[in-house]
Amino acid sequence: MTPEVAKGALADAADGEEAALLTQAVLSKLTITDIPEGGRYEIGTLDDGVVRLDWNGSFSVEDGKLFGEADHTWTRKYWYSPLGLEQYLDLVRRAVEVRQRVRGDVELVHHEDDGAYIQLRYRIAATNVKLDRAYAEIVRVDAEIVEAADQAADEVGARIAEVSARLSGWGTNSLDELIDAVDGAVSADEKGRALEELCARLFSSVAGFVVKQRIRTETEEIDISIVNGSSEPRLAREGAVILVECKNWTARCGKNEFVIFHEKMLNRSRRCSLGFLVSWNGFAGTVTKEMLRGSREELLVVPLTGAEIRAAVRQGDFTAALLSCWDKAVAL
Repeated sequence: MTPEVAKGALADAADGEEAALLTQAVLSKLTITDIPEGGRYEIGTLDDGVVRLDWNGSFSVEDGKLFGEADHTWTRKYWYSPLGLEQYLDLVRRAVEVRQRVRGDVELVHHEDDGAYIQLRYRIAATNVKLDRAYAEIVRVDAEIVEAADQAADEVGARIAEVSARLSGWGTNSLDELIDAVDGAVSADEKGRALEELCARLFSSVAGFVVKQRIRTETEEIDISIVNGSSEPRLAREGAVILVECKNWTARCGKNEFVIFHEKMLNRSRRCSLGFLVSWNGFAGTVTKEMLRGSREELLVVPLTGAEIRAAVRQGDFTAALLSCWDKAVAL
């Protein structure tokens, strides 16, 4: 996107209700004076007719000052965190109110709970006039606001995981026995439980990785949230949070699942740059094409198959297998 195209989109947005869509790359070429008052813009890309936002919110200028309005709108139906949606957003709201009172650079705009959805919006004031620096400033402040709520969710998830592990006999089976259980399980539930334990224990074996959260959803998907404290050079440069999602399907994982997982990584307050998508029975060719399309992005999704996990367990070195998969994903 050129600065001229961006300015045209901003001018159109000033006369309508829809926000203009700008890319991060063009922000360094624009200043606050290029933003007409009365219009809004969002940061992201348009991919096959689908808007992919880099930050959940919009930006506008009022009285010569730039504001970013964070939009935390969630539905209980698709909220899978072990900390309830109401409790999570209540913590975020409290953080906004405290910061508004103490520092004055944020303002609560709207908070409503209709039983199905909870809407929470707040404005963040930028001090920079260059749009790229203002964008980075607003995103940083938003991450600071949700930090306590994210930490609380991790702590609740860890506690639930500990209790679940104790009740289900976690750790009584060897890794080889867990692999046999995944391959030979009759029901999806049995297979899911074996795969959940197998992946959590393997990722816990990587030096510096701390598995903080394990979530099983109604679709038999397994999410594992990892705090990244690795000193290994390739892993150390990645974000503080690493996400793992496991598919215990009999079919191969395809493009749609890859895209959905990519979106989940984006929804980690810009703390997640690396994710491992585990598909026990492999991946369709469409996944490789999707990886090639996103090869210039900062986010990296690393595919991991059941065959690669079985080989890693046999060789007794899951870290080496993980890094090998990382290398292949980067080399695409």
